[in-house]
Amino acid sequence: MSGRVAGKVALVTGAARGIGRACALRLAEEGADVGLIDIARDVETVPYPGARPDELRATADQVAALGRRAVAETADVTDGAAVAAAVAAIRARLGRIDILVAAAGIDSWGDAWELTEAQWQSMLDVNLGGVWRAAKAAAPAMIEQGAGAMVFIGSVLSHRANRQFAHYTAAKHGVLGLVRAAAAEYARTGVTVNAICPGYVDTPMTDATVQAIAARTDRSPDEARATLARRQPIGRLIAPDEVAEAVRFCLANAAVTGQGINVDGGAVQS
Repeated sequence: MSGRVAGKVALVTGAARGIGRACALRLAEEGADVGLIDIARDVETVPYPGARPDELRATADQVAALGRRAVAETADVTDGAAVAAAVAAIRARLGRIDILVAAAGIDSWGDAWELTEAQWQSMLDVNLGGVWRAAKAAAPAMIEQGAGAMVFIGSVLSHRANRQFAHYTAAKHGVLGLVRAAAAEYARTGVTVNAICPGYVDTPMTDATVQAIAARTDRSPDEARATLARRQPIGRLIAPDEVAEAVRFCLANAAVTGQGINVDGGAVQS
């Protein structure tokens, strides 16, 4: 494992908190220097607070505390030029790009016929377009090096649908399609492309879903959280570290590419 991570440079989007932070720290533990990208502000169509600059700085501090270099850049993954500039700045500081974890994502909800144009477009621009833009920016360095690994964060909704999540489901199905297409294109360049598809993960994004369920059903937040946990056969939320460990698995074998690996507590099969 260490041969694919130790001494490498990893790029993580959505790195300020949640899955992105967990992945950044796991890779640093394995010996990688880490470039961190996050929008670090609210997103207009998202009904919960976005990450903050101090959270992005905290991730960088935690990477540094593990003895690895960290470079943090603020960028909106819906802006291709901003993503390209952030990746270029990280590459200039850290020397190369070996690994990409595209974890930036948002959530919102509503019946399909009531979603606004802004909600629909924002969801696809972040959760699908943002993945493509990060990969587009990172790919040239990896191809030039003749080696690299990309892991995109999909969802259990890359495989199935939930009510009130038509836009999210469409975006996450798209992530899995992008993985398969990109893996085929990059196969002979030495670059692997995979997806991790988690269920409900214990993150600030899920906290917002809990609050929405509580408000809609007149339940307590604890009861709403238990409802989400019951939707996964293991009966609990997934820990961000468990997603990060699955990312680590994708980096362990260069023959693993084009895959969508579920980390969902058995939800897809239930």
